[in-house]
Amino acid sequence: MKEVLNFCKSYAADFGLDSPSILMTGETGLGKTHLSLAIGLEAVDKGFGVIYGSAQNLLNKIEREHFGKNGNESETVQSLLDCDLLILDDLGSEFSTQFTVSVIYNIINTRLLRELPVIISTNLTVEELESRYSRRVTSRIIGNYVTLAFYGSDIRQLIKD
Repeated sequence: MKEVLNFCKSYAADFGLDSPSILMTGETGLGKTHLSLAIGLEAVDKGFGVIYGSAQNLLNKIEREHFGKNGNESETVQSLLDCDLLILDDLGSEFSTQFTVSVIYNIINTRLLRELPVIISTNLTVEELESRYSRRVTSRIIGNYVTLAFYGSDIRQLIKD
């Protein structure tokens, strides 16, 4: 975990539009969200545009916009595609439908083609990601993101005791 922390500190200190994307994996309560927010704050302090959101909240908002009265292309999607750094927290917590899988694919693929960094945190294993989002999505993540595996005990539970 010390190597993960050092990587994240270095990543935040050197953050730029050419920074690689990151996949943070591991059980709940290990600090994935905390570290991704710390990186995001450092990027904001450097003047970069950062969007942070849980997968569940962002996808719910996109779905409401898409299927709402206007039925227009989602402003939220465009913001997620265009920001300097996208932090997608807790991927896998959302209700999975063909629509949400399609949106996730579009975001990941478009940002990959534009070479814009993304930080994804998830409690899912690679196998669970693949079964939930398809090989097309997972292949792009595994093949192009730096994977940081988080291990240890749930920090929230340790603090509580």
